[in-house]
Amino acid sequence: MRKPSSAKFGTEIECPACEGTGFPTVVQPAEPGRKIYPAPCKKCLGKGRLARELK
Repeated sequence: MRKPSSAKFGTEIECPACEGTGFPTVVQPAEPGRKIYPAPCKKCLGKGRLARELK
């Protein structure tokens, strides 16, 4: 039996800092063969989702 996802019930929102990817966007260098791998997002800790604040 599967646990229902919390996103289905609206308890989480997409992280605005990383747009739900878990990693901040970085500009890749123009040099061939070089790639920058960013650290996980500091706001959502790499999950891509944040708990919705209850009002």
